[in-house]
Amino acid sequence: MDPVYIHTANETGGIPLFLQRSEAAKAFHLVRESTRNNVATAFWATGTLDGNPQAITIPVDSVTKRITFAFSADTKGSQLKLTQPSGGAITEGLAGTEVTELNCGRILTISSPESGEWRAEITGTGRYWVEAQAQSDIHFISVEFVKEGGRPGHEGLFRIQGQPVAGTPAMLQASLSASSTKTTQFYLVAESGQTIQKLQMRAVNADREFLELVGSVELPSVPFRVAVSGHDSNGKQYQRFFSNLFHAESVEISPKLDFDELSAGSTRQAVFTVRNIGTTRTFNVTVADARHFVSRAEPRELALGAGESGTVRVDLTVPAGTAPGVGDDIVIVARSTAGPSTSNSSVVRLSVSSSSATQIPH
Repeated sequence: MDPVYIHTANETGGIPLFLQRSEAAKAFHLVRESTRNNVATAFWATGTLDGNPQAITIPVDSVTKRITFAFSADTKGSQLKLTQPSGGAITEGLAGTEVTELNCGRILTISSPESGEWRAEITGTGRYWVEAQAQSDIHFISVEFVKEGGRPGHEGLFRIQGQPVAGTPAMLQASLSASSTKTTQFYLVAESGQTIQKLQMRAVNADREFLELVGSVELPSVPFRVAVSGHDSNGKQYQRFFSNLFHAESVEISPKLDFDELSAGSTRQAVFTVRNIGTTRTFNVTVADARHFVSRAEPRELALGAGESGTVRVDLTVPAGTAPGVGDDIVIVARSTAGPSTSNSSVVRLSVSSSSATQIPH
């Protein structure tokens, strides 16, 4: 299996499926359920099976309309047994249930599921992934790390570039569709699905249809997701995971641009600062964009000591005749090639202006 495929699935909260060619159509069971309105991750985990059974409990609230449990393993013969709170196992042919059997996995969808603790028992060998997706009015709208910024008189919290930086507390902002909830408790979970730490979040508004909360986070040393749990409007326990995986990094990239527009037929230079928070390392720098406005980026490698910063200069050349309003995302990634592994990124959105072209020296 392509390791990039595995990595992408883990980072975005998806699960990789190991399919026979004859099973490709079966996988659309999961695709169909994942693309319904208001689908949220109720649980996500990956780990390794050693032949002994592993049990996972997943709370399902009373406002969930449908829920889909997906199990995948990289070894044939691994199995998932799903038991509802009343004690009955979910099997094919049960009313309100759809089951798809795979050589290396199983997908189960239940309409109007019982509220309470569902039990997933998995057996086999090799690496596994388990995910539960609930269609519900309780779901994350956004989760992002932010920092204070803005012009005087227009200060506010703005999303940071890339991943949060290790070694210092980070500010977390979360938006939750919470009209069907009574309580909220935020916490961080590892890739195994286990709780790492609870968070102290404070609400900044009273609109529970679009509830916003902020809080300071001591970043863990392992990759993590943000989760929330509590009681729904009927007093039943709910749980939601934000799908994206975060990880504290010890390199930071900051754009130093005083413009957000480019003129057709012109060249401008964008400047980025790469700061090494950790020990002495060498970083490979990659710059890319969809419109191919990037005509030069230097240097391609930076050797930085602890606490040192380096500058990357990127020339952006816009072809004459490019239509006004055309946008381009400039993506810069710094990845360590020597020393402890770390990487981070920054994305800058620029657009082509309607003003006349001017060649700007650099």
